Amino acid sequence: MKRYDNSRFNHDRYKTRQRHNEYKAGGFRCSHCKQFVVINDKMGTRNRNHCNLCLWSRHVDEAKGDRKAICNGGMEPIGLTFKHEGYGRAGELMLIHLCSACPKISINRIARDDPEGSLLGIFSQSLRLAPITKLRLDKAGIYLLSGTDREDLLIQLFGK
Repeated sequence: MKRYDNSRFNHDRYKTRQRHNEYKAGGFRCSHCKQFVVINDKMGTRNRNHCNLCLWSRHVDEAKGDRKAICNGGMEPIGLTFKHEGYGRAGELMLIHLCSACPKISINRIARDDPEGSLLGIFSQSLRLAPITKLRLDKAGIYLLSGTDREDLLIQLFGK
């Protein structure tokens, strides 16, 4: 009789239980930098889905907020955009994430405690994105902030 190795299944169940316990404790452990990220209603981070230190996220949603993705890959912050009318308040600064394990691209709100220096670093790096990545963003209807948006970005981050 052949025995099946269910260690992967048990590992996945353990990780799911661990994440649930972290959320109950008021946060989650970043899959990229491994720091504990606090979720706090008073700080405006109740729906946070990315690390406030390295700005990486995890691919957990197939559709907005459904938490049904099976990928669970790390999502690298690759650029910034402004929220457009279809998503609510126009002009709000958003992070663009690209999954490192699959082709998923998503945009996510920045949080109040995301470091301005890190956001500026993401913006600077995005100016040097590969043309194929820029084309993918364009096809997905995501406007990548460019050098001409720098002043608007600074106003969003620091005020006038």
